[in-house]
Amino acid sequence: MTIAPLVAGAAGRPTISFELFPPRSEAGRETLWRRVSELTAAAPDFVSVTFGAAGATRAPSRDLLAHVLRTTAVPAMAHLTCVGASRREVVELAGEFLDAGVRNVLALRGDPPAGVPGWRPHPDGVGTAGDLVQLLQVADRRRLARRGGPRPVDEGPLSLAVAAFPRDRDDHEMAVLRAKQDAGAHFAICQVTFCAAEYAALVRRARAAGITLPLLPGIAATDDPGRLQRIGALTGVAPPAGLLAALDTDDPAARRRAATASTAALARDLLAAGAPGLHLYTFNAAGPALDLLDHLDLDRSRRTDDRRATAAAGGPTR
Repeated sequence: MTIAPLVAGAAGRPTISFELFPPRSEAGRETLWRRVSELTAAAPDFVSVTFGAAGATRAPSRDLLAHVLRTTAVPAMAHLTCVGASRREVVELAGEFLDAGVRNVLALRGDPPAGVPGWRPHPDGVGTAGDLVQLLQVADRRRLARRGGPRPVDEGPLSLAVAAFPRDRDDHEMAVLRAKQDAGAHFAICQVTFCAAEYAALVRRARAAGITLPLLPGIAATDDPGRLQRIGALTGVAPPAGLLAALDTDDPAARRRAATASTAALARDLLAAGAPGLHLYTFNAAGPALDLLDHLDLDRSRRTDDRRATAAAGGPTR
């Protein structure tokens, strides 16, 4: 199933999605497979799979995507970065994802690999996420032309997402997001936020700039204070001091309650601000994300029913 229509409101309800990252070891792989089962049992609208800097997790990312598509009915979104890669390499990787059944892609410029002095982008590389959005459409058209005939009914069109950054307030960032929209993106997933007012301000700035993309806010679903601090260090988005203080305890149950209360309050505020759904950064842990859904009392059965109705009508389910 292609997910852009759902994020755009076709289902008449907020979407729920989970972000996963590929395992770093064989032992981690088995653990993650169990986490995937737990998370997909909650009937999310889709899961997304991250992709390491400069393609560092190419094979594990592809394997995780294939596992989700093979073992669940949940649509999978592949992250694809273009920094450091040639156009040929990007098309090749896009073809691998498309051949694996992926119809949903988050197109990212990506960051240069850390700890590589003198690193330079590829001379025939893809410079921006907007360029990547266009290249993905070209790759899909070429793939369809090679096969000949119309697109299979169960395949569906591409859904192309891009990134947005609630903290950025300059006109340049709005121009970049507008360029991604003009290139053919269908919606944007926002960097993690801890403030609904910040998200609402992003939406206002985007609309004033002529950006009509649905903007899906990101929530850090974790009860690990160290992880929240690392998020702040990496992104510049500092977690609330009150939340960190509440998580500063040796009692795991107390930490879980505090995290759930905080993320549930944020999620309600984001939905009240008009968010089309919630994208949960799970860090490959199921508990905090599932606790959040329980506290929001969202009707998960409707998501399952939506997919069943689509399948019964002969439409795509992946």
